[in-house]
Amino acid sequence: MDPIAHTCSGILIGQGLCPQPAVRPKTLLVAGLAAFAPDVDSVSYLWGSEAFFRLHHTYTHTLVGIGILALVLAGIGLTELSFGHLLVLNLAGGLIHLCGDLIALWPLHILSPFCNYDFALHWTRDFDYIVLGVMVVATGLSESDGLQHLVPWIIAGAFLLLTSYFMFIPGWGAA
Repeated sequence: MDPIAHTCSGILIGQGLCPQPAVRPKTLLVAGLAAFAPDVDSVSYLWGSEAFFRLHHTYTHTLVGIGILALVLAGIGLTELSFGHLLVLNLAGGLIHLCGDLIALWPLHILSPFCNYDFALHWTRDFDYIVLGVMVVATGLSESDGLQHLVPWIIAGAFLLLTSYFMFIPGWGAA
């Protein structure tokens, strides 16, 4: 998935936790950044496309990598949220990132270093306008103060729309 859809998925995870109004902005910021964080390996493109293709979707796109990334990000403590709260948000954001990349074309070694099996569902491209559109609209709706009481329904609706898209139009996004 693309960085915008990853960030939106993290924000939706944060919204789904129904944070109190006082910590809502911080919760959503942390969850959005955590869902984007595994793509920090994209910096490898600075050393050329060969380095990017060799390193992208490797270390930070594994369960071990997500755990380490979550610990590091929680340790940095961007907000005054507790370490435990930050750790849960960072783990949730990282795991939703893996789920988003798992549906795309690029294979992941999510069980590395224990297993080098390629995981890829090939349901969509890395950049899919329908997935992006659903994620952006759902995030925008969930951010509306007047719709806060409907956040679980908005998230469920986005999930159902995307599930239907992948089930009933198989391979269209990946074609």
